Amino acid sequence: MEKSCALLILIALLLTWLVACSAPRAQTISPAGPVSPLCSSIQRGLGYLHDRFNPNLGLLNESPQVAPHTYWLTNDNALAAFAFAQLNQPEMTATLTGSLQRYGHSTNGLIETVWGKTVAWPPYVEQYIPIEDDGQDKVWQESHEPSPNVRRFDDWEDYSNLAFLGALNKHNQGDDNEARAIFAKAIKKFDGIGFPDKAFTDNRYETYKLALALYVGSKISASLDNSAPAMLATLKKMQASNGGFYTHYRDLQTPDGDTNTETTSYALLALARYGCSD
Repeated sequence: MEKSCALLILIALLLTWLVACSAPRAQTISPAGPVSPLCSSIQRGLGYLHDRFNPNLGLLNESPQVAPHTYWLTNDNALAAFAFAQLNQPEMTATLTGSLQRYGHSTNGLIETVWGKTVAWPPYVEQYIPIEDDGQDKVWQESHEPSPNVRRFDDWEDYSNLAFLGALNKHNQGDDNEARAIFAKAIKKFDGIGFPDKAFTDNRYETYKLALALYVGSKISASLDNSAPAMLATLKKMQASNGGFYTHYRDLQTPDGDTNTETTSYALLALARYGCSD
């Protein structure tokens, strides 16, 4: 009798498992953690960043067309150095890190939240500080550090990028409940195409906000309200033939602006966590 009961229980468990395995599942995309940089989208993006490198300065320029002679310590080169590190590119990581140390700026009171640091919140409004000018190439630093007569972003929640970075800052402080609450509010601004936040003008969405949403959501293990597949698909459509990612787009089929280092670095960080599916 005992053997018969045990056999019936085993059969019931097996049937339950078979039903669960055969049930239809919703289409979702989950972050996989850092992936091999062998997929073509990541390889092309890395190639684009390599093409931005000026060996005389040891820095990447802002963009190939709009600002080929402009070099930002932060956000561009600090963010690119982190992206190279996440994608197992030690030579470029070391080169850019060394250049940032030589110029004396590797953080700015905001961007370092991306790699796990904490900052004062709300952040201060950006200031653009000239560092070096040889008559052709110009090196700049974007600062969000406190300074006399510089206000804070008291309306930071109205800007999707600041909301995502604010969530990440809370995560870095160890407050994941608050981090996810901030993120949940920010992700609701996604309209199926992008984030029409306070900075949204002339019907132009900013590409890096898609990448930042994906990256931060993965880092803090937050729900993207089933929007991850649409965000990832749109992000990949914004990759140009040169491997970089366009800064803006008007709809799902119309990229706008130039490609640049900052947007491409954010995109690579997102793809490193979600994969390329190519």
